[in-house]
Amino acid sequence: MLLVVAGFLAGTTLANKGPDFFGQKKQAEAEPTPSAVAPSPVPFNPPKSAIPEIKFFVMSFCPYGNQAEAGLAPVYELLGDLVDWQPRYIISSVTQATVDQCKTSCPSRVANDQAKTQCQDAIDKGQLTGMDAETCVKNYFPYKTADECIQAECSTLKIGSYESLHGERELNQDLREIVAFNTGTLKQWWQFVSLVNQNCTVENVETCWKDQATTAELNTATIASQTSSQFKTLADKEIEESTKMQVSGSPTIFINGTIYNGGRSPEDYKKAVCSAFETVPEQCATILGEASASTSGECN
Repeated sequence: MLLVVAGFLAGTTLANKGPDFFGQKKQAEAEPTPSAVAPSPVPFNPPKSAIPEIKFFVMSFCPYGNQAEAGLAPVYELLGDLVDWQPRYIISSVTQATVDQCKTSCPSRVANDQAKTQCQDAIDKGQLTGMDAETCVKNYFPYKTADECIQAECSTLKIGSYESLHGERELNQDLREIVAFNTGTLKQWWQFVSLVNQNCTVENVETCWKDQATTAELNTATIASQTSSQFKTLADKEIEESTKMQVSGSPTIFINGTIYNGGRSPEDYKKAVCSAFETVPEQCATILGEASASTSGECN
């Protein structure tokens, strides 16, 4: 079940909608595509509850999703089970349109001067951190030719199977992280995901994930077994959830059902989460660094 395209990296849009490379709109797009979910008001003011629900939709190798996870992790460490943490993963079914889009996108997934320029632009704009242009090209433009991409990504796509934006290996890791969440503790899940984000790439994750899971004291045999045996059930559940919430972009975060579009620093997230408590806990007085301006950019 090879999957389609890293469209946000390729400088193209899927089916002529959504953000292109690292979330920037194409100049030729006359009107912005309406968001599936209305943006939250400013200041952020979600409904209050005794235990706020944080539902965050990501893709395991979306750099923006990883950025959100890195921002939320210190909030988890601060608030722990005072919050109902619900990670979700954006998965979809393969259709004929998926196959066609895959082939159309492949010329923009080739490592060339244009790819290097796109990476450098994203780095200069602060949309990517912790990597140089060469590493960005290696990670997100992995093919020498469009035909190589088509052969690797598109030729074996099976209509009715499943996909995640950055390929089959990302899909597998999405599901492994779901199993880790279902079978381990919340602390173990956060450690596992953080370690994978730091130490693994979409190219090496099929072997890299096990060391990270072992460090997080998760049972790798259980993760591997349940990922295989429950593949369809797990994938269908994520598709159902993202469809219900009208989510397609990573990250998308809901706090007590209200979409959050603010900054992605730990302090930003802490303030947003703490605003959802009926009775604000004393932990919310802790400052988690500097707040930031609202951050854009998503994998879509």
